[in-house]
Amino acid sequence: MLTHLEIDIENIKMKIFNMADLSIEAVSSAIISLKKVDLKLAKKIIQNDSIIDKLEIDIDNECIKILATRQPAATDLRFILAILKVNTDLERIADLAVNIAHEVLQINGQPLIKPLVDIPRMSEIAIEMIKEGFVSITEKNVEKAKNVITMDDEIDKLNIQVNRELFTYMVESFKNISQGLCLIGVAKALERIGDHAKNIAERAVYYIQGDDIRHKSKKG
Repeated sequence: MLTHLEIDIENIKMKIFNMADLSIEAVSSAIISLKKVDLKLAKKIIQNDSIIDKLEIDIDNECIKILATRQPAATDLRFILAILKVNTDLERIADLAVNIAHEVLQINGQPLIKPLVDIPRMSEIAIEMIKEGFVSITEKNVEKAKNVITMDDEIDKLNIQVNRELFTYMVESFKNISQGLCLIGVAKALERIGDHAKNIAERAVYYIQGDDIRHKSKKG
């Protein structure tokens, strides 16, 4: 028979996985709206962000309630503390998807100045990082979490490549400047999404083995 603490933790797990699904969907939809220059979808992403914001508050409240009333120890305590941080990362990922949607609205239905290759690839890697980060939490797999952390380097390299290519387009014609800046904004948002996905994997390592590798990397 499950204890009250175990029931509360299972409830939080369900909510945080739902939050992850919604955040991933927001990122995926934002890139689809960009590729199709779909203004209606972009507006829907912006509207749906309030759902994720409410869920973030709900999860935070549930975690604080457990800390105050259940007094978890050891692994359970690390789990709750990690989820509080992961919750914030997911909310920010969703906010960055909204930023992408705003860039789509700024493009305003105009044909794209170039085929999109690296930007969709960046989103694919970022989404994979989020998914694998949560798998590492579920499986308590430190190696998988550490693998996610290394994936962020590829997103950073693609971001540099996107910027370099778009600057070339902007130099060639002033007509490309406005949209070029929008696409640079999209790439920057995806680069930051990768950073938050990396954070989630680092929180997973902390939950699993109590090792704060974020703190260590800053000291190093």
